[in-house]
Amino acid sequence: MNAIAPGKVILSGEHSVVYGAPAIAMAVSESIQARFSPDNSQSLTIDSGEGEPFVYPLARLPDLQQQLNQRYGDFEAGLLPVDKIMDTPQTLLLYALSHFDYLPAGTLTTASTLPTGAGMGSSAAAIAATLVLAEQLSGHPLSLQERFSLVRYCERLQHGRGSAIDAAAVTHGGLIQVQNAEVIRLECHLGAGWYRINSGRPVVSTGECVAAVREAYGASAIWSEFADITQAIPEALNQPERLTTLLRANHQLLRQIGVVPAPVTKFIAQVEQLGGAAKISGAGANRGEQGGLILVYLPDSALADLRTLSNQYNYQISALTEDREGARSI
Repeated sequence: MNAIAPGKVILSGEHSVVYGAPAIAMAVSESIQARFSPDNSQSLTIDSGEGEPFVYPLARLPDLQQQLNQRYGDFEAGLLPVDKIMDTPQTLLLYALSHFDYLPAGTLTTASTLPTGAGMGSSAAAIAATLVLAEQLSGHPLSLQERFSLVRYCERLQHGRGSAIDAAAVTHGGLIQVQNAEVIRLECHLGAGWYRINSGRPVVSTGECVAAVREAYGASAIWSEFADITQAIPEALNQPERLTTLLRANHQLLRQIGVVPAPVTKFIAQVEQLGGAAKISGAGANRGEQGGLILVYLPDSALADLRTLSNQYNYQISALTEDREGARSI
């Protein structure tokens, strides 16, 4: 029994979506695959291929769900930092499974082509693929809206007070707009000249970065400036000069709220010298030198120069490919 869920990139609206502004994201071909093999162990085993498999008694899942809900309540009350809600990464998938009855014992194996901690929605994708399997195993299929809501609900343990955008993108697939948990599927497409570049895993988690921005800018009027840019992007997708201007302005706003590390700022300045535009796609980082995913728009024929520049920074570069299906069984 197998399932797959895509990762995502954010074109515009990271951070501002938390404050009611719209955000636009796209599901991408990089993904997380999940496979379930039943057995007679009376336990659930989570095997991500990293370290030893994590074994948990099936009968204790309801207790785990209650314990994690309590810890999240402590986080909301300011009694627990977001990175202390869960003890292990595998706990997130066990929590997702705990929302289904009549699950068999067995092993859940995951494999990923997504870079973790790079702002590509790896946590949401892992949850979504796990839920697709759980729906089949329990005989309780979910609607698309129900699956989206449950992915978002589970993901809060990882990121704290995050947005709906990761859950929406990995669940729905394609190009989407999210605002206040309302998801709109956009019929436009990116076109050519888009690349994703991995600047390295930030030293801070998404939850920590979102919390730091909230403390410094939660009451700021800057979010309306983000919203103006986001709302203009769909119409500008077939207007290279206009789109370049919007993305550059978006980058400056992200710099203003302090989530673009200095080396990434320098790299983006050099991309702009090539005639393109670039921005952090995801939470970024409020400290350290790595900012996770960088989204680059370079519609002219300067790809060789972009590859050379990326190599100078030891950044990995890939062309963007859209996934239009979202989380599904395979």
